[in-house]
Amino acid sequence: MAEVSDRTLQLAVVLSFTSGFIVGWQANILRRRFLDWRKKRLQSKLIETQKKLDLA
Repeated sequence: MAEVSDRTLQLAVVLSFTSGFIVGWQANILRRRFLDWRKKRLQSKLIETQKKLDLA
């Protein structure tokens, strides 16, 4: 196995941590957007159902 310098190892660890952090951050933003969309969709369905029940 080839020798890996401490500097290269530190750089790899920092790069790996940074990329993981950024990917997790973006995934959280997408998750929040999805939950907001689902909430709005369910609220609109609830309003439609309430209107149907009021008319019945």
